[in-house]
Amino acid sequence: MANLKKIKIRNEQDTAWKEILDIYFNDFISYCLPKLHDLIDWSKPYLSLEKEFQAIIRGTPVGKCLLDKLFKVYLKNGCEQWILIHLEIQGTVDKNFPKRMFTYGYRIYDKYQQPIVSCAILTDTQDKWRPDFYQIGLADSYLRMQFLTIKLIDYRNQQAMLEKSNNPFASVIFAQLMVLNTKNKSNEQKKQIKFALTKRLYEKGLDKKTIINLYKFIDWLIGLPKPFELEYIDQIHQLEELTKMPYISSAERFGMEIGMEKGMKKGIEKGIEKGIEKVAINMLEEGVKISFIKKTTGLSIAKIKKLQQHLTIKK
Repeated sequence: MANLKKIKIRNEQDTAWKEILDIYFNDFISYCLPKLHDLIDWSKPYLSLEKEFQAIIRGTPVGKCLLDKLFKVYLKNGCEQWILIHLEIQGTVDKNFPKRMFTYGYRIYDKYQQPIVSCAILTDTQDKWRPDFYQIGLADSYLRMQFLTIKLIDYRNQQAMLEKSNNPFASVIFAQLMVLNTKNKSNEQKKQIKFALTKRLYEKGLDKKTIINLYKFIDWLIGLPKPFELEYIDQIHQLEELTKMPYISSAERFGMEIGMEKGMKKGIEKGIEKGIEKVAINMLEEGVKISFIKKTTGLSIAKIKKLQQHLTIKK
């Protein structure tokens, strides 16, 4: 069970990073690889080459599931440039990793005859593990690949700069560093860290779209058991009331629309109201505050308290 849980967490973080790189690729290059950013003509749209990359790695023994992204951009000199981004989520030392980078690089060039900029983003905490090349050779004849490496723990000493930056990818790095701090933390402490990260998005005055994108990233990275997630939900709801920025609706945040729909479907034969009451009862059982239930379901406080009384008697 423990291994399945680790795989689930890994898959969720892969999804989070894959989406965030698609959305903020420009910002990533700008913040982490400024020299490369200056060479790219950003007036021309970049393209994610998902199908091309899958065709390249088909049949390649890649070992454990890894996240790789291949993008096509255009340089200011008019040349087409391909960029391979490899992401090692919560990685450990892997002696085969440099060879994998080499294999992907030469396959791309061999098939498409395109120059390749390879970059590895390492989110592990092993300070001494910093692979940046692969070399094979004999008798003074060598074939070597050098690739860029971004070690996120190196930004620990730049947290003040991360805090001040309005570049969305600075917030991505900051969130990932905070996730590293959740190891061996209680669920209550994880909830506090998750709320602090979300609250920070509002305090920075980011636009609605950016807040929602970064919220989803944080939500993917820090999963909580349902009771703690519901407490977190209530905190966000109160925060949005204070800031008067209702950016993240309950449906967008927590998939409650799914729960509502299921509750409604079960209650169709007995009437829509019964379906809503079922949702309210489920929320009461999870310890959700009455004020939040009222805003979510539209039921009166008196009705919710009556349901609560019946629930208490039933127990």
